[in-house]
Amino acid sequence: MLSHPITFLVGYLVVTFIIAFAGLGPLTVFVMVLFRRRMEKPFVNGVYLGSAIAAWGFMILHYLLYLRGYGISDWSTLLGDVFYPAQYF
Repeated sequence: MLSHPITFLVGYLVVTFIIAFAGLGPLTVFVMVLFRRRMEKPFVNGVYLGSAIAAWGFMILHYLLYLRGYGISDWSTLLGDVFYPAQYF
């Protein structure tokens, strides 16, 4: 193993946050603006936040399903597995 699992988990959450709020949110607003000429600013902000939060949520769901694919079904032990002592890897 190259790094501690918590390093991967934090990195995954940060990268997906950046992708959702700096990539997919603005892209959704851009496509929406292409199809409508005039929109109010609160509406545009709501679409941006809604699409970014939904994208981030689906990325986190993807990670949980990825763990489920490796046979992790007891979610209460997940944090214990992530925070294992560094001497074991």
